[in-house]
Amino acid sequence: MKWVSAVSVALLPLAVITAVAAESPPSAMKDRVVKEGLRDQRGKYEAERRSNPDDANFISALARLQAYDQVREAERSSRDKLPLAYQFGERWQSIGPAPLLNGQTPTFPIIPSPVSGRVTSLAIDTIDNAVYAGGAQGGIWRTLNGGATWTPLTDHLGSLAIGSIALAPGAHPINQGTIYIGTGEGNYSADSYGGVGVYKSTDSGRTWQGPYGTALFAGRSVNSLAVDRANPNHLVAATGSGVYGLGASAAIPLLPRGIFNSNDGGVTWTKATTQIANDPASTLIQDPVTPTTWWVAMIGFGTLPGSGGVQKSIDNGVTWTQVFGTATGLPALSGTLGRSWITGSNPGGGNPSVLYIGTGEPNTGIGGGKVYKSIDGGTTWTELAAARGYCQGQCFYDLPVYTEPGNPNIVYTGGAGNSADPETTPSFFMRSNDGGTTFASKVRSPSTNTALHADVHSIVSWPGRPNEIWVGNDGGIWKSTDRGDTWQNLNTSLQLTQFQACDTHPSDPNIAYGGTQDNGTNGWTGSTAWPHLDFGDGGFALIDQTTPTNLVHTYYNQTNNLIGVGYTTAGFVTQQGDYLGSFADSAATGNGIGFSDRVLFYAPIHLDRGVSDTLYFGTHKLYRANAFFSFPDQTPNIFTALGGGADLAPGGVLSAIETLANPAVGLNAQVIFTGSNNGRVFRSIDGGLSFTEVDALPAVIPQYVSDILVDPRNPNIVYQSRSAFNGSLPARNVRKSIDGGSTWTDSSTGLPDVPVNALAFDPVVPNTIWAGTDVGAFLSSDGGSTWIPYNEGLPNVAIFDLKSNRTTGSILACTHGRGAFRLKLDAIFIDGFER
Repeated sequence: MKWVSAVSVALLPLAVITAVAAESPPSAMKDRVVKEGLRDQRGKYEAERRSNPDDANFISALARLQAYDQVREAERSSRDKLPLAYQFGERWQSIGPAPLLNGQTPTFPIIPSPVSGRVTSLAIDTIDNAVYAGGAQGGIWRTLNGGATWTPLTDHLGSLAIGSIALAPGAHPINQGTIYIGTGEGNYSADSYGGVGVYKSTDSGRTWQGPYGTALFAGRSVNSLAVDRANPNHLVAATGSGVYGLGASAAIPLLPRGIFNSNDGGVTWTKATTQIANDPASTLIQDPVTPTTWWVAMIGFGTLPGSGGVQKSIDNGVTWTQVFGTATGLPALSGTLGRSWITGSNPGGGNPSVLYIGTGEPNTGIGGGKVYKSIDGGTTWTELAAARGYCQGQCFYDLPVYTEPGNPNIVYTGGAGNSADPETTPSFFMRSNDGGTTFASKVRSPSTNTALHADVHSIVSWPGRPNEIWVGNDGGIWKSTDRGDTWQNLNTSLQLTQFQACDTHPSDPNIAYGGTQDNGTNGWTGSTAWPHLDFGDGGFALIDQTTPTNLVHTYYNQTNNLIGVGYTTAGFVTQQGDYLGSFADSAATGNGIGFSDRVLFYAPIHLDRGVSDTLYFGTHKLYRANAFFSFPDQTPNIFTALGGGADLAPGGVLSAIETLANPAVGLNAQVIFTGSNNGRVFRSIDGGLSFTEVDALPAVIPQYVSDILVDPRNPNIVYQSRSAFNGSLPARNVRKSIDGGSTWTDSSTGLPDVPVNALAFDPVVPNTIWAGTDVGAFLSSDGGSTWIPYNEGLPNVAIFDLKSNRTTGSILACTHGRGAFRLKLDAIFIDGFER
């Protein structure tokens, strides 16, 4: 479908999904595509890629931290083992996006704004004139000039997933501020990675100590941190779930969540006794009036009886009691409360604190989200009817409430809210000037030609300058100097984009194409500023290697709702709203893919290695469309199920597709491989007429198959990667066949026990292969027998995709939280011979 009118590119509420699915094209498909998709289903997708099927109690965060430490040591000791072409110190070069231009910010009227990626937390140091920002998997960044430029501070810490930032209160010498960061993002999305504990800096972020508390925090997310204003050695932390997201958290018994205290400046921690042993927490504050009183907003989704609500301590964090169901005006604990949030302000004049609590409670007709207010220090509470629905259907992901210090009449809310018309309330960013009696939307800023991105995670004001507020969301950072009436976009030099997949141009080293989380599908043209090309939740993204103006990508996919791709034949000229579509449908007008097929959230697609306009699409079946780019928008029945519609992922769904170019020019591949999320690998040698399971002896390894790659120099050599933890070495995360895929052996010696997400053959050196892992890049110069880390210039971030190009002599690494990086050789060696 070609949609030429402007459409909302922000996430629609969860409650809309069922209604949307019942509509008929074109409006229904448009709405399905532009929304970001269900985060619990993305959570299941990501959890599958990072699980250990043999040990449910395996703590992946500890394994990842140990692996990263091993990588750093191996890099120092193995330089002389590299291929000659890599011994001269070639570095990975950052290529952006910084920012994504014309990003997914609200329309009607359209105000596309530069975006960067998901920002989870913000903190302001007025002495250093510094603002610190935490990325979902992008680490800590600092600006010293009001957001004009940003610098990363933590690229080589054990985790770049940031859940919280806390500054020690009081005066300090310039550049000697004490900063604490809680690792692990606690927003309960698919890609909310778990952390490794707490890091500390005493020189304003120049150096770091830690991680501290690893034995209690590893694999969890330190969602909130606060330093006691009466005693800077006392800290309180609140922890929640990490990488596995809402859909899978209850099935993985990691370390107990809850409330923790440190009395030695964050070095050692003890768990407080709360209502239940495993008590997930969301946010915490020290009471603005009484410093020995603390409040922690909890998380309760109905799976843990007794969880949720808000807990209070009146003995400086030692003991805690539940206030929901006991304080006047607050509801009883229930599974419908979901995640909660708390904020407070000192009204002055000797009066008690004014407090606000946000919850994920449902409302009839307007989605989730309620706000409660107390003007007597938390004794009694009143619900604010004007805030109902402020976080809509994803209150588990974004529901901040913030009140201005010293002026509790000013209160802000953030979340999903209304995004179709950002002037309508409830919207995803609102302000009240009268203590919550009324709210007004403050999403867009026509006078400064910018608008906020949806999914707000952090709201703070500059101490002493209450009109100045800073906001972090899925698109990056904005600030306002007039309490949100107008906005300034601060994303120019932030590089936080979370890629899902990417591809390279066949001949131009300065062109690439990639899909990203909540920031659509985008292109690179040589500058660090990337043009935004299509909306929605970007997944796989491919360039036709024969006709590079042919582009195809996936959005999110969901059974009985949205299964298919967007595509264009005009290259980067095509903008959002103008992409063609090919989607499954319950009606006969669908594209031939089964509407009720099982399918990954990010469904795999593949262009034939020989006939590059033949597109393959994976559900639990494999589909093929010949001459795909020749078809008009939403042409019916262009996909045909291969193998007679056989289930190629029994009990699961397809996650990887590979073909071997047919030596007969113009004919589709005879050899086709598929891999599934539960470790099943199938091969066809008759062009897809039939498939046989391979790599199943002596038993299937039930780990996510993330990539399959046939060696173009020797088709008998095939590799596959596994995105999972094994629990011991060898890691089993790369496997190799030397007989065309009939039999397989382990090929992971030298790789740490972490997920391997992508593979690529070296563009210059033969018999050399690269692996993109959760702790960076590795290469093997002996056909996979041994592996060496190669991360010069790369942060410690997960690489989700790798693509190499022999013509340009370059490798593209697309990370999930720090954008894209390129390694480009001078190509003095080609096939082992000097030019």
